[in-house]
Amino acid sequence: MGRSSDMPPLVALVLVVPILVLPLMLPVRTPELMATSGVILLVSALLATALALFRPIPADEPQRTVLPARGWWLFLVLMSGAVLLQVLPFSWLARTFGPYPDVFWSNPFFEPGFWSPNPAATLRAWAIFMALFAITWLVHGLDRQARNYLWLAVVASALFQAGFGLVSQLVGAETVFGIWERRSTNFIQGSFSNRNLFAAYLALAWPLSVAVWWIRDMPGLSKLPKELRVTGSLVSSALLGAAIFTSASRLGAMGASIGAVTALLLLTSYRGRMPPYAIWPAWLALLGAFLLAVWMGLEPLADRLAISEADGHRRIAFELMLTDLPLAWWLHGTGLGGFEAVFKLIQPDQIGGWWDYAHSDVLQWLLEMGVVGLVLVLMVAAALARQARLSLERIALYGGLTALLVVATADFSWHMPATQVVLAAFIGTLLRPAGVAKSKPVVRPEAASPGRTRRRRKRRRAGDLRPDLID
Repeated sequence: MGRSSDMPPLVALVLVVPILVLPLMLPVRTPELMATSGVILLVSALLATALALFRPIPADEPQRTVLPARGWWLFLVLMSGAVLLQVLPFSWLARTFGPYPDVFWSNPFFEPGFWSPNPAATLRAWAIFMALFAITWLVHGLDRQARNYLWLAVVASALFQAGFGLVSQLVGAETVFGIWERRSTNFIQGSFSNRNLFAAYLALAWPLSVAVWWIRDMPGLSKLPKELRVTGSLVSSALLGAAIFTSASRLGAMGASIGAVTALLLLTSYRGRMPPYAIWPAWLALLGAFLLAVWMGLEPLADRLAISEADGHRRIAFELMLTDLPLAWWLHGTGLGGFEAVFKLIQPDQIGGWWDYAHSDVLQWLLEMGVVGLVLVLMVAAALARQARLSLERIALYGGLTALLVVATADFSWHMPATQVVLAAFIGTLLRPAGVAKSKPVVRPEAASPGRTRRRRKRRRAGDLRPDLID
């Protein structure tokens, strides 16, 4: 996927709005609140796209195109073409590809007319996809300084969620913002409807909560003394980590741990390309998170880890999807957003409730989009691999993305607008072309201190130039 020209900085300020607002819209997953979240996402994407496409260009500035490159159009056409077929009112499409049992066709009073069992849900899901596609492309074109405002907003939102969740639990609050009743008062969940969505959101931002204090040109932070930045990164990461582990979300804690360790390993393996003080604060931050979590109490998480049958319904649902649904449905897909209608065909009495999501973003995507969905995922994965490189910013994003990939195996956080907009910003940044980092000389004293190693003295005498990758 090619890179578009840099977007106007005002685009970043518009995208800050959904990053800050959408996490506040999930205290309960009612259709009304989910629809409102979708509208906020769509309006923000439309406004930001309009600013990028129709901004005035001064006469002395060369004309530049901001349209997506060819790879982006290929992805968009493939996705939209598949969705179009799913909502066309042709009975032969429904009969050939539709996820309908034979009994449906033998009923003289009902004949499915669409490939998708729920065309309205398919169109809504496609609209959300278009908004996320636009946000990904817009962030892909933002320069580093504009992206820094997005990362500040992400970390600020995550810190608010962690602090609000911890305070609500300590004071025994029974409502969220005094409006919605908390689904459970036994676990920390911030303003999210359940602990898994809450922990997954924090896991996504956890590595970034350390990196923002050290990224070059970060507004309001990069000019602070080193001691304050060490303290800030330690406190921020400790607060998020404590909230994750005390939420008793097993999946969220596992994803957060894997994501944080991934970021730390990448950071440590690249320590020779960064100043020494950019490494050890990250390890201190992780240690501080675990210490604060232990002090807050890990009994709820330990109790849930000891319960092997806690997710029995989820396991049964996965088995039913993999065994009771025809293989052909997995190949051509059942229709974007059509999981709820399809699952009702096989939902047993022992699994009650409203299963609007599969509790596995991976399985739901493959079931709804089939081979086309797999091809789309591989296209994004190939583009990410092709543009892979390390910098402090990218290492934090890789860590957060890894955490959400773990969560995607057994939860539906990727379907929540609050998480989707952050993921879109992460992926848009990671799709930027892998360039060569700028270098600048590291000013060192001429005299060697007694404790320096021979290699370091040799480098100092040779005037070593280290690439500055804190970008």
